[in-house]
Amino acid sequence: MPISYPKLALTALLASHGFTSATLALGIADLAPGDLVITEYLANPVGAADTEAEYFEIFNRRSQAVDLTGLVVRDDGSNEFVVDSLSIGAGEFAVFSNGNGTALGFDVDFNYGNALALTNGDDEVVLSQSDGAEIFRLTYTDGDFFGAGVAHELVRVAASLSAAAGPVAGTNYQAAVASLLLDNFGSPGAAGRTELTTVPLPGAAWLLGSALGCTGAWARRRRRTHAVSDSRL
Repeated sequence: MPISYPKLALTALLASHGFTSATLALGIADLAPGDLVITEYLANPVGAADTEAEYFEIFNRRSQAVDLTGLVVRDDGSNEFVVDSLSIGAGEFAVFSNGNGTALGFDVDFNYGNALALTNGDDEVVLSQSDGAEIFRLTYTDGDFFGAGVAHELVRVAASLSAAAGPVAGTNYQAAVASLLLDNFGSPGAAGRTELTTVPLPGAAWLLGSALGCTGAWARRRRRTHAVSDSRL
């Protein structure tokens, strides 16, 4: 049976062996399909222009922080941008918006300006590595299926989920109910109605094993050195 460590205890133990949040962070090239998930999106805000209040939310399913630098975000048309500097903690959210979030009263982690638009009809948001390998793909056919100003929240973060369809093309998303400003609804930066059933991934456990293994090997070498020294007395 695999050993289970509480998150804080695991973090403290790793830190005691020299592993910090910086050394534990993964890069985009380290990610597999489904490691990042788009858990929420608002394509048609009310009371504010689409060009300043659209957003989507990314959830990190990994047990380690992820440096999002180099993440390519695009649709199947000509819209695309590359994240230049941003990290997301283990089991945490990052909010991407074409504005600064003040109109609807939420915090934005990455402002992509006019590089991407979430259309009110059909569209896609694809997260990929620089070589085109897709990490997650959101596809929808009605950007305001639940009505203008109502964000779409993922029903459940399922194991190995790497693609999700909007509520017309599938049943992956549901209507947000938490209130935002100007009669909008959504929970950017939080789980909202999404069930976060994340599956433990091996990254931190592997690092823990490596740290403990190195420590054990060092201790064994030290014991052998002392034994040799003692035998020569």
